[in-house]
Amino acid sequence: MKPKVKKSPMEVLWVCMAVMCLIIAIIRTINFGFNEGVVMYSASAVCVLMFLWRRSIRRNEEKKL
Repeated sequence: MKPKVKKSPMEVLWVCMAVMCLIIAIIRTINFGFNEGVVMYSASAVCVLMFLWRRSIRRNEEKKL
């Protein structure tokens, strides 16, 4: 049986940050318009990309074992 690579808590943090940024972006868009929420939408997208990048690194490490 292969030893598993320990999941990083950073993966969970990136997902939580993405969800929080998305909620803030939706609230700002409703209250002030899209131009005020676009920064938070982009921050949410960056958080999702960082999560996917960290996950791919972890999966590649698991394949090496």
